[in-house]
Amino acid sequence: MVELTGFQGITQAVSTLKEASVQGFTVTDEGAKQLTSALQEVLTQVESALAKGYALGQEPALGTTPAASAYKPFLATIWTDAQQGGQPVLTQLKQDLEDAINTINKASVSYQANEAAIKASLA
Repeated sequence: MVELTGFQGITQAVSTLKEASVQGFTVTDEGAKQLTSALQEVLTQVESALAKGYALGQEPALGTTPAASAYKPFLATIWTDAQQGGQPVLTQLKQDLEDAINTINKASVSYQANEAAIKASLA
């Protein structure tokens, strides 16, 4: 089993979910509803954080002391840094959540198709 840690673990887990779906993983309608509902709640919060994040990318008004001048640019990068900033991390999380929801919905459609095929074969 692959160790999943942090946000990279989420990306890896969604990738594994997609792979499983291609290989025949299915989920019932009720299971899909529960999973996608939970994921949609998280997605809504992530989208809200991204929308409000603009302010986090601005240099705060800390004054003009040498220490303030040193901290101001650094604090703005906490949100915008391309590798470790909050914005790219949440943007990737948003994509992962959307991918997971789509994959689960496809797995539910596959489940329905399998059920219909089984019922037809028994009729």
